Amino acid sequence: MLLTIAAFFFVLSIVVFVHEFGHFIVAKLNRVYVLTFSFGFGPKILKKRFGDTEYAISAIPFGGYVKFAGETDEDSDEAHEEIDVPQDMLYREKAPLRKMSIVVAGPFMNFALAFLVYVFSIYFEGVYVSPNNPISEVVKGSPAEIAGLHEGDLILSINGEKVNYWDDITRITNKYEGRELELKVLRGSDTLSMHLRPELDSDSEKWKLGIIYTLPSKIGTVKKDSPAYKAGIRPGAVITAINDTTISSYGELEEKVHPRPGVPIKFTWVYEGKEFSAVIVPDAVEAASGGEKLDVIKIGQIGVGPFYEKKKVSFIDSIRYGSGAFRNLFLSILSFLGKLFTGKASLKAIGGPIRVGQMAGDMIRWGFSYLVYFLAFFSLNLAIFNLFPILPFDGGHFVVYLGELITSRRLSDRAQQIMMQIGYIILLALMVFVFSMDIINIFR
Repeated sequence: MLLTIAAFFFVLSIVVFVHEFGHFIVAKLNRVYVLTFSFGFGPKILKKRFGDTEYAISAIPFGGYVKFAGETDEDSDEAHEEIDVPQDMLYREKAPLRKMSIVVAGPFMNFALAFLVYVFSIYFEGVYVSPNNPISEVVKGSPAEIAGLHEGDLILSINGEKVNYWDDITRITNKYEGRELELKVLRGSDTLSMHLRPELDSDSEKWKLGIIYTLPSKIGTVKKDSPAYKAGIRPGAVITAINDTTISSYGELEEKVHPRPGVPIKFTWVYEGKEFSAVIVPDAVEAASGGEKLDVIKIGQIGVGPFYEKKKVSFIDSIRYGSGAFRNLFLSILSFLGKLFTGKASLKAIGGPIRVGQMAGDMIRWGFSYLVYFLAFFSLNLAIFNLFPILPFDGGHFVVYLGELITSRRLSDRAQQIMMQIGYIILLALMVFVFSMDIINIFR
């Protein structure tokens, strides 16, 4: 429990602090008088004034906040009573475009945080790649079958380029854009030479040989305190049998475990040259269902992940890989929101602070790098959520200032208060709903 709470505070504090720092730094650039910039909320434990701004560390380390002089007329009067704030440095006196830049700076920083997390994590850790293992299956009628490739063959090189990882096969094949390829293949103890011309897959627009690879049943990661961890399974172990039935791929492991949450299963594995066996009861965990409608279902899981190798990449490549990961995550969030509003996603898929905390706790048990990637996920979600065009969200303020820019008239404080009250009612209803879903999910 303490580990979960610590992970949750770690993620939330960084994401919210970065968000508020975005507002703060752009406000400073626009010469807005910033009264307070605090790390955390509540009573101030430490505070120090530098220039115009009081910098503080507050009692509750839950992100932070920024207070501007002149956000409302009341703020202007209060600030003038305490400090002589120049009129042109009051927030409300700034031009609409300047205020728009300040409110979008928070979500922008969350977008930037998610992107940079991906880029630098990939740069320092490398990318996960599948080791070059033998072919699992040859597609009927494919170029590979016509050329004579068999299940169990190991591709050593293509046109003289060494194949170190399975991903190299796709990379090299696509580089030659359909031209004939010469493959060096290991079959048993014999090295064979084969020639084939790949065919273009119309769906992916990539060149294919017609070979299939399945992940071996070797374990790459083990979640701390999971059923597998408690049974003694460690990274590098190879699962050889489940309920005395031999398996050789990670897919077979999932097929036998996922449908059996809470059902005792006998596992046999080899680790460091020794054979072990134990009866393990899979946990019931939430997972996204397949099909047209997105739902949340319970599946069995023992807390293991497949084995991948890590390949170091250049910083330029880390930007490319990081951009792709960022884009995919962004599109998946938008896709989920689209399904939610069109009724194609179950309300069970919605979670609030409790579920976020549980997810953070799960990630830290998989490893710190998983928690860092979860931080990117949460940061991107917060950015999108904050851009909703209703007050008090940043998106709502942006719409108000956009109207001010178009009409050249400032919305009255009374009108903004009414919009704010409506927004708070919507926000309160949403909070009650997500908390209710959290409670329901705990006991479901």
